[in-house]
Amino acid sequence: MSSDALAPTRPLGPPRARAGRTFGTYRRVVLLLAVIAVFFFVWEMGVTLTGTLEIILPKPTSIYRALVSGFFDQPVTSRASYIFHMQQSLSQILAGYVVGSSLGLLLAMVSVRFAVVEFVLRPFVVALQSMPKIALAPVLIVWFGLGFNSKFVLVVLATFFPLFVNGVTGFTSVEEGPLRMMRSFGASPRQIFTKLTFPTALPFVFAGLEIAMVHAITSGIAAEFLGGQRGLGTMMLIMQQIVDVPGMFSVLIILAFIGWLLSMLLAFVRRRIVYWAPAERARGEAKQS
Repeated sequence: MSSDALAPTRPLGPPRARAGRTFGTYRRVVLLLAVIAVFFFVWEMGVTLTGTLEIILPKPTSIYRALVSGFFDQPVTSRASYIFHMQQSLSQILAGYVVGSSLGLLLAMVSVRFAVVEFVLRPFVVALQSMPKIALAPVLIVWFGLGFNSKFVLVVLATFFPLFVNGVTGFTSVEEGPLRMMRSFGASPRQIFTKLTFPTALPFVFAGLEIAMVHAITSGIAAEFLGGQRGLGTMMLIMQQIVDVPGMFSVLIILAFIGWLLSMLLAFVRRRIVYWAPAERARGEAKQS
């Protein structure tokens, strides 16, 4: 059987359609920036006109000054630098995300291939998945200390389950019709997996990756709240102790931006890989309209 028989091809579309999509994207970006600008303007004027104390709700200009000070007025190696703490948080979040997602996807593949593995793993998966991951943080801190390792393990646990569950769902969602057709053409098990099973599971896998990304950020930062010497969560606690409310809001903005950026990167990769999926086609048609 030809290896390219069922390989999806990506339609490029006519130049006019691509130009229309580019213009539509530009228009949405301009609209989004305008909405953000209006939001911060109303916020600034509302705090100023009502005389709200900065300790309750700081002005956007105060938050901006805190961001500039944290990024540019401090040496990168200083504990007062946002970059210093971002490096720690991002390293444990991304490392745990990659390892946890990879383990979850790998065990999902093994569980689907060998029923006995799924039979053995399922009770442990159900028990651990129903347990709040942050509840494990004190135990992990006792085992691994306050440094990188305890946060890394917690992020691994938080990201493992979305990939395992979605992976099993995706790998077992292959329809019988295409499967019988490939077997009738003499396709090998490897060809069936690479050309049918894995592509069918990809939308489920990317859905799991999106969920796991949120879990990675929330669990990593929450673990820093419970104990740590560096990281954005630790910096937030320090600012709470000195009642630096603009600084606390600036850290929240950094976390929101990190989450948004990682989500956009993942969505970009998803559109390039599973462009053939019905959901992606629907998004593409909506953008053109």
